[in-house]
Amino acid sequence: MSQTTGPEKLTTAEEWDHKWQGIFDHYQNDIRHAYYIDAVRKSSEKQVLEIAAGSFRDIVQLTKRGVEGHGIDFSPESVGMAKKLYPSLQDRFSVMNAFNLEYPDKHFDLTYHNGFWVLFSDEDIQKMAQEQARITRGRMIVTVHNAHNQSFVDYFDSKKETDSLFNIRFFSVDQMQEILGKVARKVTIIPVGKGKKTHEDWLIRHGLHNPLLINGMFKLSGQRYLERSERLMCIAEL
Repeated sequence: MSQTTGPEKLTTAEEWDHKWQGIFDHYQNDIRHAYYIDAVRKSSEKQVLEIAAGSFRDIVQLTKRGVEGHGIDFSPESVGMAKKLYPSLQDRFSVMNAFNLEYPDKHFDLTYHNGFWVLFSDEDIQKMAQEQARITRGRMIVTVHNAHNQSFVDYFDSKKETDSLFNIRFFSVDQMQEILGKVARKVTIIPVGKGKKTHEDWLIRHGLHNPLLINGMFKLSGQRYLERSERLMCIAEL
């Protein structure tokens, strides 16, 4: 996989294998993104794929909430650890390259990933967007780090020299509209993630996981908290 260059950027499966050995267990703890996805998922979207699943925490949580969940990653280490941690789902976890997804056209109702595109060039992102769209029947969701949240950008900048995990790129609303507009007929962008403290994160922290409740918070908030949100959850209707 070709990725953008930068100091200490994680670029290969071998580097990610090593990284996941140190962070896999810790990453099981934050499943907010699964609740975000479930809040916007349609009842008809049953067959779901997570691309670059990494910890596989989100697709596992969604499976618990009723979907037929599948997950892929290009790191054999992360896939192996996920199969060991979740043995009942091991047949649904695979090592796979996001540039060449080994599925037929329109195979999944919904596909998504979180924080994946932040390592790639515009050219590679467009290739992956087209490939993700190919295997998706209805909607694909792309969640990226939010360039409008300057304090969040600054925090990552302060950490990236000592931890390659933070050496990533951020995206604006306009950028995501342009990228996804090339493969989708409609793109809706929802700012998500409030530091585990307020709005949708407050609901999740207090065990209020009802999808209608979280979706209602998204609609109530709209774009008002764009500069305070950690990520942009971009829903592309194909």
